[in-house]
Amino acid sequence: MNVAIRTEGITKRYNGRAVVDRLSFQVPTGSIYGFLGPNGAGKTTTFAILCGFLRPNEGSAEVLGRPLTDIPRGRMAALPQDARFHPERTLEDSLRFMAELQGLSRDKARSETDRVLAAVELSDSKKVRGKALSHGMGKRFGIAQAFLGTPELVLLDEPTEGLDPRNAHTVRQMIRAMAAGHSTVLVSSHNLAEVEDLCDHAAIIDHGRLVTQASIAELTGQDRQVLISLASPCDAAAAAVRALEAVVSATLSTDGLTLTIAFKAVPGKSIDQAISETLAALLKAGATVGNITRGHSLEERFLQLT
Repeated sequence: MNVAIRTEGITKRYNGRAVVDRLSFQVPTGSIYGFLGPNGAGKTTTFAILCGFLRPNEGSAEVLGRPLTDIPRGRMAALPQDARFHPERTLEDSLRFMAELQGLSRDKARSETDRVLAAVELSDSKKVRGKALSHGMGKRFGIAQAFLGTPELVLLDEPTEGLDPRNAHTVRQMIRAMAAGHSTVLVSSHNLAEVEDLCDHAAIIDHGRLVTQASIAELTGQDRQVLISLASPCDAAAAAVRALEAVVSATLSTDGLTLTIAFKAVPGKSIDQAISETLAALLKAGATVGNITRGHSLEERFLQLT
């Protein structure tokens, strides 16, 4: 597996206390990777280490195949949680200035500025000064700044914090669109539903230590467990499902209306095929199937682990 970020036992101490404690995780290249943990878990400190703002007391890390002492700044970008923008410069001027600092020609800086402003729907606001930005516009402008020059790796710390659900959804859509095809994105967020919607992999940390890391499907059990609601009790339902090759267990709730099914991996058979076989067996047994829910929510998994 190609990785954009690899950490091996990084530790950061303040006054003898480990804020990040022997933390090891890997971010697959091309993924949108969630970085989760309770308040004080060490997420922001880890971001600061990966950006080169802090040095770990122990351990090592690589970013885009390079050590922290030689971070490829032209190939990565970061948006801090409380990013501030020049109050007097217009959005257009700020982005052009930052693009030229990256080494882009004047013409390329102009076209790149136009591209990212259009991507975050701020083309009509390019003459607005930084001090006049609303909170939502500031978040979108920060996304535009982070993806300026199509970096290979982008670190976003709480990119939708403080936004209402509609604006948060819009920002997630923008991140997804801008990341498609060319960037790996590491997203720190307290919003578990957001990470489940946006990310394909995630790590959960607590007290500076790694709790788990996996794909979202693995974390939520989407590839291992299904809950099927029945319109009415069916005594033969569980037995019919247990006979299937891909089924590990099938448990009927006490009211007989919910069937919890655990699957195992079977070569050449996807989870969708296993579910289809399960539904066919239930119908043959005379059950009337209602809703189907795959796995747990990421919030349930998070609460179990932290």
